[in-house]
Amino acid sequence: MSVYKTVKRESLIEFLRSHSKYSFTIKEIVAQMSSGADIKNLPSESTVYRLMREMEREGTVHRYIDPENREYVYCLADTDDIPVNMRCKVCGNVYTVDSDTGRRIKSEIVSCGASVPEDSIELVVKCKNCR
Repeated sequence: MSVYKTVKRESLIEFLRSHSKYSFTIKEIVAQMSSGADIKNLPSESTVYRLMREMEREGTVHRYIDPENREYVYCLADTDDIPVNMRCKVCGNVYTVDSDTGRRIKSEIVSCGASVPEDSIELVVKCKNCR
């Protein structure tokens, strides 16, 4: 599958690259890009939704659930920064582990001889509310 490098796609990737330490909802991406005076060819919200779906399929971005507001958030994919989610087996709430802890978990998995999935790691736990 070929990837078209449109101006809007490239401006979206550049925005994510310049904010690589953060994850954003689609609405936050649109709002942040709109407030940036130096961004030309702003994509519409529907274009951002379409581009993010495409880039997620390609592996360019990661999508996961923000535990605070339970919305999908997106960040630029980094092979060392695979999202690690903890899902409570009782209530089903999903919590995302911070990047440093995620890297340590990935390292432990690899040191045990197992392979790490490319998209995300999910741990089934009992959350503090269900203990």
